[in-house]
Amino acid sequence: MLLSSIIALVFSLLQVAPSQSQQDTLSAAPVDTMTTVPQDTLSSAPQDTSLTAPRDSLSTTPRDTLSSGIQDTLSTAQQDSLSQSLQEQEAEEQIPDTVYVWDQKFPESFDMSETDSTLRWVNLLNLFDKFHKEKGAVTSRMGTVGRMDGILLHAYSTRHMNLEMEGLNYNDPLTGNVNWNRLPIHKIAGFYEADYGASYRSRIRLREHYLIQPRTYLNFDESDFDYRSLEFSYTQNFLKTTNLELSFWDRRDGGGYRSQAVRGQQVTARVYHQLNHRWLLKAGFINNGLDLGESFGYQLNDPALFSFNTFVASPVEPNASSEYGAKDLYVQIHHRADTVSSVSTKMGIHYQVDKRSLKYSADTLSTNFRRLEMFARHRVSISSAEVIGTGRLSLMSEQEKSNLTESSWLGGEMNVDASQKIGTLFELNGHGSFKTWNDGRSTSELSGRLIFRPIQGFRLSGFGGAISRAPDIQAAYWESDEFFGSSDLSNEDSQFIGLQAEIDFWRDLTFGVRGDIRNTTNAVFLQEGQFQNIDPYTLTSGTAWFSLDSRIFEGQISGTLKTYSSDSFNPVNSTLANSGERIWLKSHFYWKNYLFDRATFVKAGFSGVFSPNPFRTAEFIAPLNRWQHGTNEFINPSYYRVDVDLSARVRWFMILLKWENVLDQVQQLGYFESVGYPMPGRRFRFGVRVLFTN
Repeated sequence: MLLSSIIALVFSLLQVAPSQSQQDTLSAAPVDTMTTVPQDTLSSAPQDTSLTAPRDSLSTTPRDTLSSGIQDTLSTAQQDSLSQSLQEQEAEEQIPDTVYVWDQKFPESFDMSETDSTLRWVNLLNLFDKFHKEKGAVTSRMGTVGRMDGILLHAYSTRHMNLEMEGLNYNDPLTGNVNWNRLPIHKIAGFYEADYGASYRSRIRLREHYLIQPRTYLNFDESDFDYRSLEFSYTQNFLKTTNLELSFWDRRDGGGYRSQAVRGQQVTARVYHQLNHRWLLKAGFINNGLDLGESFGYQLNDPALFSFNTFVASPVEPNASSEYGAKDLYVQIHHRADTVSSVSTKMGIHYQVDKRSLKYSADTLSTNFRRLEMFARHRVSISSAEVIGTGRLSLMSEQEKSNLTESSWLGGEMNVDASQKIGTLFELNGHGSFKTWNDGRSTSELSGRLIFRPIQGFRLSGFGGAISRAPDIQAAYWESDEFFGSSDLSNEDSQFIGLQAEIDFWRDLTFGVRGDIRNTTNAVFLQEGQFQNIDPYTLTSGTAWFSLDSRIFEGQISGTLKTYSSDSFNPVNSTLANSGERIWLKSHFYWKNYLFDRATFVKAGFSGVFSPNPFRTAEFIAPLNRWQHGTNEFINPSYYRVDVDLSARVRWFMILLKWENVLDQVQQLGYFESVGYPMPGRRFRFGVRVLFTN
């Protein structure tokens, strides 16, 4: 009986329990299926999720039901069909395009001064105007945009300034002075400067676009005295590798006085095509044209008694006018090692035209320069060291052949910028350059700077340099009824040294001081209609400032003092030495924050300049389109100016409001920055910036 009961129990267990092969199927099939498929079809991030979820669901499913489901549904043919379907899905999966922005890195020895972000919040149509509130700068403007303004920045005179945009040289070929009016200001992405050497060097990078959708920009500005600016700009990536940008800019200004009107247009076309991830092709064309009334200044006997009456003021040359035209055409190729590296090599061909004509009572003058240039630049970085070398070979001709005794020049240029970090405390910057022309003229410069950071928030730098500067083409070869150059002029030799210290207080406040001394020998000045070398003189500059830069406030208070000295009895040297101390006190303060539940961002504030000490301003020699510092006939009296700004942005729409010279007619009738050229009176400027993304 007992034996029969045991046999019956064993027989019943054999009927209920699965076979060993069935247990293998249950344990192996689900795991293999769930681990193999996700690895083939999913990335590593979702893979962990797919591995966890199925195992949890397997543990909660009854074994009998799961066993029968797996065996019923995953036959060999079905598994093959599922695998094939997943492989087809993987093949059809599209990998999204990745944009690799081209990083146009500037030398470590250059400091960033402006960006697209900072420029969009100011009502600015000429980049030169930024220097008006810059610490250490004394500007000499003539009342309207579109003119060749003068500047003293630290110990740099107008002739010591240099500007390069996208590799193109923007110094005037006749005088060597920077022509800031040629810049497409609304396209600037970054403005970089090196103000530690014997010459001031600045470079500009234009904005690039990487979006497929078209973008249209509208920039409009208007004010009194026939001040108006209207620019349309259109850009689109027609292919993911090709971008085209077109723009037209109409600008004009009147200043409020007769013979001050300026009318001009700028046309720009740019294209860049990415050949592959390592090579980029860029090309551009920029055409500038200006028609200018030339007053030659206004008649006055004493600047302090000038009436600043737009109806009474009488220009020295009531019927004089000039025309200016410039063309820039360039084709460049850029190279980088890979998609995460900065551009290391640039090569290109540049063609530039620069022409000017002037008609006035005593003469008619005309020049037309054409320059063809081959350009190359290469950057090498090893650890914390960086070296950038640039070479240029140019052929230039003057087509009019009416006011210059020479008409063609072949020249070459080489320059090197280097930077080396020495541990964590020191950084060394250096610059060297050499230019030469086939007429025997040559210019060489060697400059350096040592930066010391002993503690966080403190920066001390010492800098200096020497330059031997060749006479410009106008000084060497000019010939007209009133003015004459000389090919026998010697090089201007200049030695420069300076010291700067900055210390941060807390996180938002900075105090700084800077001192510069420049000794100059054989500087070229115009004296009684003849270009001559003058005797040695010294220019000394000192600047102190206190800056605030927080999340909702930004501002600065600065003061600068500049003075000339010379022991020579040369008339020009004596005039410089007795030209007075140039003292400018400046301040600006802005509040910035979101309003209306972060629907708009607003920036509002003021900027002002006070010149308490009379001094002899720079002189503009209109027939030559040339500045000469410290030789103006008149002493400029004390003056001041205050501007109020308000800017607001709502998504792609910006409004810029500016009240210029708001204290005009308050204890002063008006003011000059360069005696003889009155600045505009009080006026309200309205500006709009709109971006259409349809």
